[in-house]
Amino acid sequence: MRPPNIVPYIKHALFAPGNITITALIVAIYAAIFISSIVVYESVPAPPKPQHQRGLNLEQAWRDLQLITQVPHPYNSHSNGQVRDYLLHRLRGISHTYPHVELDNDRISNGTYSGGGRVVYFEGDNLLVKISGKTGSVRAGATDDGMGVVTLLQLVEYYARNRPKRTTVFNINNGEEDWLNGAHAFLDHPWSKLPKTFLNLEGAGNGGRPILFRSSSFDVTTAFRSVSRPHGSSLSSDAFKRGLIRSGTDFSVYEEAGMRGLDLAFYRRRARYHTVFDSAAWLGNQNSLWIMMESALEAGNALVSAGTSGKPVDAVYFDRLINRFKEDKKVWIHAPVRLVATLVATLGLAAIFAIAYSSSYVVAASLVSVAILAIIIPAKILAYYFPSPDPLLTTANHAIFTVFWWFALCIATGALNEKHLGGFYYATFAYAGQLFSLLLSLGAMLHFDDYPTLGQPNGAGGDHLMANIKMVTTKEQMAKNPMNEPACFSVHTRPSISICDSGIGPSKQIPLDLVAEILFSLLFPSILASGTMIMLLTALSQTLADGNSPMTVYLAIGFLSVLLALPIAPVAHRIHTGASFFLALVVFTTAIYSLTAFPFSPLNPLKVYAQQTIDLDSGINKVHLVTLPSLNLYNKDQPPLWYSLPSTQRQPVFCSSRSKEKDGLGSCEWPGLVPNVTLDSTRPSHWIKSSVTKIGRNVARFEVQGRNTRRWALGKWFTDRRRVQRNSAVEPNRTGKIACEWAEWDLGKIPAIDELRTFLPPWTVVSKLADGLVEGTREFKI
Repeated sequence: MRPPNIVPYIKHALFAPGNITITALIVAIYAAIFISSIVVYESVPAPPKPQHQRGLNLEQAWRDLQLITQVPHPYNSHSNGQVRDYLLHRLRGISHTYPHVELDNDRISNGTYSGGGRVVYFEGDNLLVKISGKTGSVRAGATDDGMGVVTLLQLVEYYARNRPKRTTVFNINNGEEDWLNGAHAFLDHPWSKLPKTFLNLEGAGNGGRPILFRSSSFDVTTAFRSVSRPHGSSLSSDAFKRGLIRSGTDFSVYEEAGMRGLDLAFYRRRARYHTVFDSAAWLGNQNSLWIMMESALEAGNALVSAGTSGKPVDAVYFDRLINRFKEDKKVWIHAPVRLVATLVATLGLAAIFAIAYSSSYVVAASLVSVAILAIIIPAKILAYYFPSPDPLLTTANHAIFTVFWWFALCIATGALNEKHLGGFYYATFAYAGQLFSLLLSLGAMLHFDDYPTLGQPNGAGGDHLMANIKMVTTKEQMAKNPMNEPACFSVHTRPSISICDSGIGPSKQIPLDLVAEILFSLLFPSILASGTMIMLLTALSQTLADGNSPMTVYLAIGFLSVLLALPIAPVAHRIHTGASFFLALVVFTTAIYSLTAFPFSPLNPLKVYAQQTIDLDSGINKVHLVTLPSLNLYNKDQPPLWYSLPSTQRQPVFCSSRSKEKDGLGSCEWPGLVPNVTLDSTRPSHWIKSSVTKIGRNVARFEVQGRNTRRWALGKWFTDRRRVQRNSAVEPNRTGKIACEWAEWDLGKIPAIDELRTFLPPWTVVSKLADGLVEGTREFKI
């Protein structure tokens, strides 16, 4: 007997008009979501005209920003004092105009605090403003440098003219970049006892849209309902808790003090953060500044007007863009195979990309494409070898994925309640979408005529229907069944039954309920997943230079790619084969690019960390360069970064794949040129004057005076107990290091830093490794 000709059926199943329609619908949804998400996340809305700026003055804020960012002004620099004097002058003008505005030039508050294995003493240098409200309750605001500072200036002027309901405290703190000293000093001020809530303005990037980075509780998060253009995700808070973002903010200090608040921060283009590119000129326009001013005003108005609940409750927040089954067991294997295939393929490719530090959007396109392709290919293969009626197969897939998302929802609920992780909100909407799609699919099954159950009695003498299904390919049947109509199957039993249009193979007309199923399962979950992916791409892609594991970053992107692809899994067998070829082409081209293209450029530079250390007793002088381990060591593709430096040509360079200062990075060191940080060419041995006096058991007085610096520290303690017997009254000898640091850079003052900025490749940018660019140490003994 001749085998049946199945080629016409396969062609029809792959290229039927129904497949084209479904494919076009899915492509349109994905395209609309991705284009809209990229436009929203990549573009910053232009500010309104001055008459519509709601009492804020963008031009004045921009002039303030240009003036205070003319030169770098770290806390331990002369330019820092000049910026502070300018801000003090601006605030004095406001306080003299409005009697209910009180200014405190706080240089009295000081405190000693410990953490991270160190004890810190800091003398406050903050500028505090208190605007008395119409009632006795109080709210607070706090900020970082730059755009946050000028935003606070505008808010001070706004609330001075528009007296708030409750008293409001503004803290323009100084010394934030070094151990959050300004925030700690604020807690030692009497005004710190007044506020219950706060709004912290931060900068962990360079421009873009500020994100609601963290929130203390649900009640303060509701203030962002008043923000006209909000941007935020509780996933960012989860990333911070898990150490994916290695930055400290004043938010932590205020929250530990018992306040509840919001953290509004810039996060894009992190490679420019704390570098020479972190300036007003590199912002390009005033859009980012206006968005922060507008968001701070709207959230601030809500905070000064609202109350807080008694018990804090974790908040989950995110952006928003806008019984007929027969015993056909093979329908239940499709969904698990599609799920496993897309997970293995996508995460496997992500693990390969983790070696390459590739371009973020190219990697995303590749991973999303392979995730979708890994669903379509098994779906087509299973539909060919294990054919099932289409409505039955689609409904079974919806049922399995509904159960899958129900389990995911249970895990997400447990993570929120037990671990206080609210970033798994996607599971809620994916489950809801699949559940609605399942209900629609079950309802659609009611409209199909009964079809025989394979392997069940047909009622004629106990005989069973045979599972011998063959394609009708005779000339007569083919004439009655042209290629643009569904194929018919005949099931041969004693009373012959023909199954035609019962769901096997795609129909010409796409029912509206199937369109609704696709919309419910795909639209809103994909909006959430695409927005989260773009946020993570921009927030985490440049944290690799901070020492974050590339595997963690790329697997996170790969996992989100799977979430983007899973909503189409129930109908993947209906997607046109042409889409598969296109996706395969995308995967091939983007994978080649990701594995071969150089990842850094002058516009997206690699941040490298540098510091010069000098032992003031011995005169040993070293330059430390910390960056990705692969770039600090010799390899066959290119020499190490330091190879182009003149000072490394005739001197030994010692490198390690593990840096002591930054986990995940490598370090190199070599003898450096002597800096002139004291401005008077003083010899390094005279940079620090110190004395140590023992005044009691385990008590000593340190007197330290550093030239041209106001920051010093004690460290590297060592206790010599070799000659001390147990229970002896004799105290052991103690030794350690006194360190002073200098953070002010100007041409000629630190030749080693000048050399790095001159001779390192243009796709790198230098940032300070520790609190100072230069550290001088001297040994003490007690």
